[in-house]
Amino acid sequence: MAIAAALNADVCEIYTDVDGIYTADPNICPRARKIKVISYDEMLNMASLGAKVLQIRSVGFAKKYNIPVHVRSSFSEEEGTMVVNEDSGMEQLVVSGVTHDLNQARITLKKVPDQPGIAAKIFSPIAEAGILVDMIIQNTRSVVRRT
Repeated sequence: MAIAAALNADVCEIYTDVDGIYTADPNICPRARKIKVISYDEMLNMASLGAKVLQIRSVGFAKKYNIPVHVRSSFSEEEGTMVVNEDSGMEQLVVSGVTHDLNQARITLKKVPDQPGIAAKIFSPIAEAGILVDMIIQNTRSVVRRT
């Protein structure tokens, strides 16, 4: 992307082992469809959540310098997916794609007292072990019993 930006290229062609960006991993979901055009922001979200076709930094760089990216296969002449600025002509989908990351885990702790210092007691050893905590969701659920 940096070379394309420095050369003021019209487009940056990325050749890879897949023929574009898909709505899901076609190795897991055989009904996944190739996306013809996707915005930088959608691709940034998909890359950050596990899509492995493009690196987050390269998409961010392409967005910063407004370089359209054509993701296509090294093994065919088939058109791939264009990653571009979003415009009013693009299809407005509620969901563009589904990603996954097998290197993440979710842990649920129940019956944690709602007291100052408890979170530090839980998360300090995790941080000391070098484990990255990406998201913390705290909620309380009140159970109302009707008699």
